[in-house]
Amino acid sequence: MFVRALKCISCSKEYEYGKLFKCDVDHELLEVVYDMDMVADALAKGEFGKGSNMIEKYSLLLPVKGTMPTVSLGEGNTPLLTGNRLAESIGLKRLYLKDETRNPSGTFKDRSICVGINVARESGVLDVSIGSSGNAGASLAVYSAKAGMNCWIIVPATASPTKMYQGMACGARVIPILAPVDAALELLKEAYDKWGWYPIPTSGPTNPYQSEGAKTCAYEISSLLTKDRPDWVFYPVGGGDNIAANWKGFEELEKLDLAGKPPKLVGVQASVCESLTEPLRDGHEHIRTISKPQTIASSICMEHPPTGLAALRAIKKSGGIATAVTDKEMLEAQALLASREGIFAEPASASVVAALRHLVDDGTVGPQDNVVCVITGTGLKETASLKERYVLPSPIQPTIEALASVAQIKAKVHS
Repeated sequence: MFVRALKCISCSKEYEYGKLFKCDVDHELLEVVYDMDMVADALAKGEFGKGSNMIEKYSLLLPVKGTMPTVSLGEGNTPLLTGNRLAESIGLKRLYLKDETRNPSGTFKDRSICVGINVARESGVLDVSIGSSGNAGASLAVYSAKAGMNCWIIVPATASPTKMYQGMACGARVIPILAPVDAALELLKEAYDKWGWYPIPTSGPTNPYQSEGAKTCAYEISSLLTKDRPDWVFYPVGGGDNIAANWKGFEELEKLDLAGKPPKLVGVQASVCESLTEPLRDGHEHIRTISKPQTIASSICMEHPPTGLAALRAIKKSGGIATAVTDKEMLEAQALLASREGIFAEPASASVVAALRHLVDDGTVGPQDNVVCVITGTGLKETASLKERYVLPSPIQPTIEALASVAQIKAKVHS
């Protein structure tokens, strides 16, 4: 392991490996810093990106010591699919879809949780906890079951029941609260102080280690598009951890001469949780808090993104933008993605397609630009919003005449 220190992204104060929660001085996110000279030396002796699982492939740039057998469920290595039919309907020549729904629990969260659970296991932890809007909690339950740990999931009562069922099926204790996910995250430190529940949310300010797992998506995009570098990569933004981690991944590859110039990043929020567009537009770093937002996109519904500052800086440094889409636009994009490319994404994940349509229409993204949309989570765990859009047909009798009537096929006479 080549971790040199943990460093506050605001005041740059450094801490030793093992520190949890925020910086003691200004309460900002701690970033894992590696000794890049040692990493470069190790790269010359071995192959980066090779191994039987995600942790082995990218161990040089992950905060896992490797003192115990890796807990893995086959996370990562998700396909980068060509989206030709979707691209044509939007007005693009090239479009790629990084299908993170293929991860073990159905979302990109497995990348982060895999790292978090391995760090916890090396620390001798027995009880792990998480504050989550649903996906990360389900993911932690999956990996806790594999690792043989006790898992406590604190979620808003409005979270998708399917995500809570998934966690319960894996043996986790699900605790719904009458408050948004922001409050669930705040409870983690108290639970750690009182009962020793080790926190593994994907929110960096609570635990800096597992968010390192998310950046492996950037490693894969770069390795799969060596000759066709993306101009833009689109990410849904809730807490901000994923887009910030991916930017870190792109930067690390550039520093190690493993990839060229990083792409421009687009952070996509729900229109009722639009906290990043204003500071990017006006040139400040104040991430505003939105009171009690209501959206079908529960995965990106945050009053205040805990990793918002890191996300804002990532977008700014990449030369990218932040934008927002409505619930109606997300549902339309969900249907378009499914009908054109066969990928059934939850509304929050389909937000990237909705945003891409906007940015092509207004000329921000050119028709010749090379674009990657990261589809972060499956729609199979977020189906409540579909009930108004789709109505199941009434059953028919099992006869060819009834089938022809429903299909509106006229009878044909065969000679």
